Amino acid sequence: MDTLTSAPQPLETLVEFAGTPAEFWRHWTQAALDHLQGQLAVLYLRPLAEPGQDPLAGWAVFTAAPEAAAARPEALPSLAATVDPALLAQARQQRLASGVARQGNWNLRLISVCPEGAAQELLLCVHVPIAVRAEHTAPWLGLLAMAPRGFELARDRRRLARDLDRQKALLETLWRVLEAERFDQAGLVFANELCERFGCEQVSLLWQERAGLRLRAVSHGDKLDRRTELTELLEEAGQEALTQWQEVAWPAEAGAARAHQAYAEAMRPGHLLSLPLVIGDQGLGAVVLERRLAAFSQSEQWALRLLCDQMARPLRDLHRQAAPLWRRLPREVARSLPRRLAATSREGRWFAGALALAALLLLALPVPYRIDAAVAIRTDRIAFVGAPFDGYIEASAVTLGSTVQAGAPLFTLATQELLLERVSHLADIAQYAREAEKRLAAGQMVEMRIAEAQVAQTQARLDQVEYRLRNAAVVAPSDGIVVEGEPGKNLGGAVRRGELVVKVAALSGLFAELAVDERDIHRVHEGMDTEVTLIADTGTAWTMRVTRVIPAAAVKDGVNTFPVRAEAEATPPEWWRPGMSGVARIHAGYRSLAWIVTHRLVDYLRLVLWI
Repeated sequence: MDTLTSAPQPLETLVEFAGTPAEFWRHWTQAALDHLQGQLAVLYLRPLAEPGQDPLAGWAVFTAAPEAAAARPEALPSLAATVDPALLAQARQQRLASGVARQGNWNLRLISVCPEGAAQELLLCVHVPIAVRAEHTAPWLGLLAMAPRGFELARDRRRLARDLDRQKALLETLWRVLEAERFDQAGLVFANELCERFGCEQVSLLWQERAGLRLRAVSHGDKLDRRTELTELLEEAGQEALTQWQEVAWPAEAGAARAHQAYAEAMRPGHLLSLPLVIGDQGLGAVVLERRLAAFSQSEQWALRLLCDQMARPLRDLHRQAAPLWRRLPREVARSLPRRLAATSREGRWFAGALALAALLLLALPVPYRIDAAVAIRTDRIAFVGAPFDGYIEASAVTLGSTVQAGAPLFTLATQELLLERVSHLADIAQYAREAEKRLAAGQMVEMRIAEAQVAQTQARLDQVEYRLRNAAVVAPSDGIVVEGEPGKNLGGAVRRGELVVKVAALSGLFAELAVDERDIHRVHEGMDTEVTLIADTGTAWTMRVTRVIPAAAVKDGVNTFPVRAEAEATPPEWWRPGMSGVARIHAGYRSLAWIVTHRLVDYLRLVLWI
């Protein structure tokens, strides 16, 4: 255990603490004791409470401060004898609590901590003398409560940085391997990368051949000597890892890696690590790393395992490309043709011919052709309701999906300032009117005209205020449903004149708008039957009829489309709402199956080849 100094430890160092969680909790307890001016701090631990469990049961001492108290945990008071249940419930609910100890002349400062994803909860109880006032320790109490979360975030940040470094190394290595044009070049690049990144003296790549694993690349070596006894021992070590289907490290337990031990006795590399190269259930080869100074850590083995898993497929593809044509051609043909259907007799050849003829007839058979398109339910009657003047939203009872009637209130703007402004304008009018009368009595006609003009100007301002007061409550212009805007969630928020606040869509006159690909728009015309299926009811297909093809292109998901309007022959159901989406199939007549399968390719070739 590290020795903790008596000086208060800065909370910034706790947040950036790089030790283990157990060490952090010990330092955190000591910091709480120092900053809260306490004489005893005890950190209790228990599993997460189940419903109905006694809140004071199951707590055990995890650590304590000062060190003398931590050295004798059996002498520390139990939580049940120290904390009142109501105070404990307040701490677990609000994370912080202050109160009086059940025994002894002490004040208590409680901090409840439940680390994210943990199966346990902690409670820090600091015994503070009566003379220490709560308002003096309240700021430190809040900062101490945030320190564990900061520690978790700092650990996650460091872990993320390590993962990013590993991913960067993986991508860089993968990029260099993919740049290679031949298998031997890629294998040498892979071995060199592993040698440099993991500080090895030598890295060897072994690949599966017909006679077993064979040495194909050695780091920083252009020429290979595959006929020596050491090479045979190295190939046996790689075969040992590939046979066990897992990485093999040496030094290991007695008898666990005999081939590695034989190679190590001949070369004395210090430390060996062999990793198999596999794809699914296919063994491809192995990588053998040699490092003299230190053994390979668990994190290094994890990173190497990830590298080998990612490099296996590119290396396999390059190895297949390096094979001679007479070996590659049968393999590719065998992969593309089903052997079980191959004709081996005259009857079989007749049957294959009959199948081919039937396939040709099937391709020439006319079948219904349908054009697929995305669909959305729309309405022509949409009211955009905005603010009549600049102001602040005071009240609103509508939410998304609310059904409103014409004249029903949608939201109300605050009128306090308008009322004050109205009173001010009334007072100004009275003052200017008296001023005009006074000037008239004194025979000062010019000043009287000015006062009357001021009365008219102020009256105009008052009329504007009265207009705003009359229109402060914004109402729905027509029956419909609220499809956009929830002013009730923005109470007190500022809105400007003309700014959209609520959008009301009528529930009558609904139609379907289809987004048809421009490649098929010339095949769509008015009167075509269409089947529409909405996501809200995938089991029902609604029959509709195309009523209009709109010549207005729009880009949707990177595809140029044209809107097509379709209307239902029957009255749509009541649950239809504007904005619902689904798919549509437009009946575009009959086409041969061959045309349906190949017309996209034919159209593309016509554009490319200009035919």
